[in-house]
Amino acid sequence: MLTIGLPFYNSQRTLANAIRSVLLQSYQDWELILLDDGSTDNSYEIAREFAQNDSRIQLMRDAVNRGLVYRLNQVIDLAKGEYIARMDADDMMMPLKLEKQLQVLMNDKSIDVIDTAAYTIDENDRPTGKRGMSDLSTWDRKKAFKSVLLFHPTVIAKASWYRKNRYDEDYLRSEDFELWCRTFNNTVFSRVYDPLFLYREGKVNIKAYTTSNRTHRKMLRKYGLEVMSKQELWIEIIRSHLKSTLYRMFALLHMQHFLSAKRNTPLDAEQVKQVSAVIAEIRAFKAS
Repeated sequence: MLTIGLPFYNSQRTLANAIRSVLLQSYQDWELILLDDGSTDNSYEIAREFAQNDSRIQLMRDAVNRGLVYRLNQVIDLAKGEYIARMDADDMMMPLKLEKQLQVLMNDKSIDVIDTAAYTIDENDRPTGKRGMSDLSTWDRKKAFKSVLLFHPTVIAKASWYRKNRYDEDYLRSEDFELWCRTFNNTVFSRVYDPLFLYREGKVNIKAYTTSNRTHRKMLRKYGLEVMSKQELWIEIIRSHLKSTLYRMFALLHMQHFLSAKRNTPLDAEQVKQVSAVIAEIRAFKAS
């Protein structure tokens, strides 16, 4: 029914917990494809230990660092499932994530792509907030161009949809944003509004963030006039430049985490307790 694609690169600190969170899912009819993107640390050995103990896990490597977009498309080519879920090596799933998303997909076969809201966690696994709660039913294509539509690490999509709509390697660091905007008019998007994912939010990589904004501007120049006026387009491009400048300034002060935190909804004490308990369960899990 479901293929989970998890590319990794030098992720020895977080990879085991990412895999454990898959093994702990209430929904168990899946295959997990682990793709080593040329790691030089101990990541491959960690992944191999899990693969040796569970026949649902496939581990592949070619000793080349090809990048995330290449690996995402490789998952599409390799997947045997009717649906494809993606995941990053520094994140974790809440135990009911796959079950709840698949329930929605099974009840409405018209849905092509579904994401979920997520809890954010810091580099030390401490819960810090929630994100991805906006109502997708209010979105149009113009709004999709002005803000990221889906929370990419949480997405599940029909394999048939992915094979018609692959990631474009010309849009590195914004490959998901470009994909949602390109396919908006012929895709049914949906969301589970429960936070069902643990998204790690550490220090912003300024080089990567700048690349993302540059790619975003490239996409706006290509598609923007289809949905907005020239004035609106240039406003979005200027905003992108300003965001890059702002992050670089905050990085010089070692304060970029304040900008990331502004995107989150705060958690109360009970939510922090509940999420921390799930993280402890994941970290303690030992596959039989």
